[in-house]
Amino acid sequence: MQTLVDIKNLNMYYRILSGSWSSKKEYIHALNNINLEIKKGEILGLVGESGCGKSTLGKAVLKLIEPQGIINFDGRNVLELKNQELKDFRKKSQMIFQNPYSSLDPRMTIYKILREPLVVHGIRDKNEINSRIHEIINLTGLNDEDLKRYPHEFSGGQRQRIAIARALILKPDFLVADEPVSALDVSIQAQIITLLKHLKEKLNLTILFISHDLGVVKYLCDRIAVMYLGDIVELSDAQALFENPKHPYTHALISAVPSIHKKESDTIKLEGELPSPKNPPSGCRFNTRCPYAQEVCKQKEPEITKISDSHYVRCVLYE
Repeated sequence: MQTLVDIKNLNMYYRILSGSWSSKKEYIHALNNINLEIKKGEILGLVGESGCGKSTLGKAVLKLIEPQGIINFDGRNVLELKNQELKDFRKKSQMIFQNPYSSLDPRMTIYKILREPLVVHGIRDKNEINSRIHEIINLTGLNDEDLKRYPHEFSGGQRQRIAIARALILKPDFLVADEPVSALDVSIQAQIITLLKHLKEKLNLTILFISHDLGVVKYLCDRIAVMYLGDIVELSDAQALFENPKHPYTHALISAVPSIHKKESDTIKLEGELPSPKNPPSGCRFNTRCPYAQEVCKQKEPEITKISDSHYVRCVLYE
């Protein structure tokens, strides 16, 4: 399968603005030397605890922030694009944000919200604009009457459908979906997930799907990358990851997924708090909470180990 997005040696630092008079500069290391490929036509799931860097990676891939490293999209480094080249890239790649209540302009009708990206990208013919809007509205399960209404007149699930329609109006190749169902009721979540799966097949989309819900990711995604404190610690096909997880952190995440067939004793409870990305542990970043940690884990950052053609893990237990 051909690679659409190729991420190499990606790092992201956020400067901490303190209220003190100290001249010392402090940084949060949000992404730690990320290497990842996203294949054309796949849904790649990105999972991990809150604060591990998932959303930062999603924003970095679309150049909504300025990381260090290389992000090749269709063979071109996104981080070097400027002016018209960057505008062309924006047309091919879009983002669905987490909160449908804050990502839509409350002063604009749905028609104007969907029309705006087309006008910005030079599509001014009224017939073409109307044709695209009506096509995408029907694809996302809304109707023509909804175009006259404002965002506050819709439920959370309907607003997320509008946000998806806006992301797709320019016919992009690549979507970053940043926890697009976490703010919705469970029953509505299922509808949006089913919609995304249908749209991916119909429009031949490539999607980076960011979530902390492993149940959703297992159902929707072809492959899954597990993230911990700015590191990708495991990457595998979705089925293989759930059947045969390798990294201790992945074990713990999967054991926490609710199931009527599971006993409470089956859940792996991680000891200690999530370390601060401002001062991450030396060596393996998971060593402070890992039940299998050895002395070498505190001293040496583990290498990526290939388990199979599609399964990789960053852990000294497999080196």
